[in-house]
Amino acid sequence: MAVAARWSLLLVACLSSVVVLVAGSWTKPRSYDAQRVEKPIEVDGDIYTAEWQAVPWSDDFVDIQGEDAQVANRPTAKTRTRMKMRWDDEFLYIAAEMSAHDWPIIAKQTRRNSVIYSTDSDFEVFLDTDESNYNYKEFEVNAKNIVWNLLLDKPYSDGGGEHSARVAKPGEPNYWEVHKQKSGAKLYGVIGQPTPEGRWTVEIAMAHSDSMDRTAAVKPAVGKFWRINFSRVEKKGNLNWVWSPQMLWSPSKHRPEGTVAMHYPDVWGYVHFIEAAPGTPASSWADPQWPLKAAASQLFLAEEQAVKEAGSAVKLDALATKNWIDAESLLKFQPVLTISGPKTDWSAQLHDADGCTASIGGAHKLEVRCPGTLRGSVGWFLAEHLWSFLLLLIAAVAVGFFVGWHMFHQGHVAKLSALHS
Repeated sequence: MAVAARWSLLLVACLSSVVVLVAGSWTKPRSYDAQRVEKPIEVDGDIYTAEWQAVPWSDDFVDIQGEDAQVANRPTAKTRTRMKMRWDDEFLYIAAEMSAHDWPIIAKQTRRNSVIYSTDSDFEVFLDTDESNYNYKEFEVNAKNIVWNLLLDKPYSDGGGEHSARVAKPGEPNYWEVHKQKSGAKLYGVIGQPTPEGRWTVEIAMAHSDSMDRTAAVKPAVGKFWRINFSRVEKKGNLNWVWSPQMLWSPSKHRPEGTVAMHYPDVWGYVHFIEAAPGTPASSWADPQWPLKAAASQLFLAEEQAVKEAGSAVKLDALATKNWIDAESLLKFQPVLTISGPKTDWSAQLHDADGCTASIGGAHKLEVRCPGTLRGSVGWFLAEHLWSFLLLLIAAVAVGFFVGWHMFHQGHVAKLSALHS
């Protein structure tokens, strides 16, 4: 970036720094430390068993707009929602409790892969296993354990679409279905009739093989993480209570703003995988690269604003002049922006002090690379499959030794036969 451009960015940053201070406490996504479980959990909807009693509840769900939500839209003690997570080598386990005290529990849908949120009380899981914003998964369920599974090739706002058994048949391009998932639901009350102590619970086992399908995801292991969020939808979608509020950068307001838009995986929360550790709080970890990722998301949303208003992506100094970015925070990550053509044909790389690089562009596909964790690269693939390669190498050496010994033995026998003939 030219020196003059850097100074202009810094000037705009100084003038607007006071505005940025009102960003609020919801700018960092929530995280949950999921403890490993030794034995598979029996999934039947009963979430008050020993395996679940051993781990803490999450923070209570809030309105999707967080601190920006209207008071009338926020959940109360009577509509409390919370969840827990555990994991093993095959599944991510989820338990959720939806309080509905004097609140109707609606469950009209009875057919698998129906649009549940449009009519029913609905619990949803959103999972982006490689945090690319692409090929992420969505799960919906009602109090009758009627489920809907879908894969989004990219966010709807970027031209993405649903891939599921609802919209396509096996063999068609838009078909996608889970294979090993398990779920159960229990109702404590009466469908459609408010009761003083009404509630319903959900228990889910999401198979890693389903969740990682069509991604470059790393299989869960101690210390690793996936991006995840949860939503409880009521009143035909008019109420949306989530675990981690959707705080998207608003170029026009120059701050993160609570937005009714679940399909922005950039700001989802985290499930962080740890060993079983009794007494561990629900969350004691934070992604050290979150500021880098937040900056990448901010740049994408600012360029999206530029395309809407100017018809094309613009340079960083133009974004700063329009006050569509927090220039001071972006400069910390040494952004390199390349505009290759009209509209969304742009790309950028941002770098943090840990040596990590975030790549983002008009297609909204995020890639984060850190030293030693080159996810999606040849090095990452070799590292993730090291033991498999070692076993194959040992097997190859053993086979080579056996074949060589066999050939030597056969040759030796032939020579002895020749000497005695």
